[in-house]
Amino acid sequence: MTRWRWRGHIALLGVALAFVLYPILPNEDVINSDWPAFATGALMIVDDPGQLYDLHAQSRFQDHVTGGRHLVTLGIGGILPFLAPAWVALLAVPFAALGTDLGGRLWILFGLLCLGAGLYLATRPKVGSSPSVGRWRAAPEGLLPAFAGIPTALLLLNAQLDGVVVLGVGGAIALWSRPYLAGLTLGLTLMKPQLVLPLGVTLVLARRWTVIAGWATAGAALLVPTLILNPHWILDWLGQTRSTVQAGAREVDLPHLAVLLPAAMQGVVLATLTALAVIGVVALARMRRDQFQPAAAILIAGGVLAAPHALPADLVLVALGLAVWGEARWWEWLGLSVVALAAALIAPPVPTIIGVIGVGWVCLRASGLLTWGSPEPAHASAR
Repeated sequence: MTRWRWRGHIALLGVALAFVLYPILPNEDVINSDWPAFATGALMIVDDPGQLYDLHAQSRFQDHVTGGRHLVTLGIGGILPFLAPAWVALLAVPFAALGTDLGGRLWILFGLLCLGAGLYLATRPKVGSSPSVGRWRAAPEGLLPAFAGIPTALLLLNAQLDGVVVLGVGGAIALWSRPYLAGLTLGLTLMKPQLVLPLGVTLVLARRWTVIAGWATAGAALLVPTLILNPHWILDWLGQTRSTVQAGAREVDLPHLAVLLPAAMQGVVLATLTALAVIGVVALARMRRDQFQPAAAILIAGGVLAAPHALPADLVLVALGLAVWGEARWWEWLGLSVVALAAALIAPPVPTIIGVIGVGWVCLRASGLLTWGSPEPAHASAR
């Protein structure tokens, strides 16, 4: 390893350490993140599950979480609403029980731990015990740049759940030779189910019924306790999720372009763009179906592109895709961080445009259709 590569690894280790220390050291309280929404859901599913998605009821509980402080959120009357699936509220219960500050900091550390574990599982050396996977080259060097990038910083600052999704995908990759267990692990992706639509469609088309059975089992295990607490939460949740699609949101997904059209057309166009994006991502992945790494990378990164709702923090899934692919150059890792930073800071609709371009680039590179910047084959340099 050259001196410059050693220095690069040391710098990335320093950034990763800073990410882990940030929630522990004195800093701005976690009220400035999305944690109040998760804590609100946790308190409500224990004390008032029947009104889990009632914004007026949420306001009362969130006043307790924030100490009476009112939050500024686009299109919402002074609160940061809980709009995640009900099982996310159950996951947040033990953290919320520790109080807003301590619980929020541990919630952030939990997300970072899940992210690191998921990246490790996805990039560690694999043994070809499954014909569908075969032996593939490990990509451990993708672990550090995937963790120590701007997408992770955004996940950290927003106290988001993408680390759990990464753990679900990474665990499934590590357990792919045991399909049912791989499916069970994919249950973790249901914390943000909108990010794995192409993966689900591909499993159905490929008739991976054992994996699907494991995934369904995990889904049932999450669903049943929440239905016992609130039998009508699914309808309430679907009704409120429409509020996440807003013209002023910093989204990085293709379907969000629907908000640029008149309000009467947005619903139909959003659904159409989501379907087209899923079809496109699945088609690209099927082009590499004989090569596990690039096909998986396309499905993972393409999930963000096709999601009906994806924010800059969700780009950690694109970082996972690059790590699984294993052929990203340094400037592609840098480019992902630049895209994430720009998407987080620049006013809409620029985040959507640059997000679609950035994620689309990753999918096209992994598909082999875009070869610019690829290293020359070994035999070419030996001549």
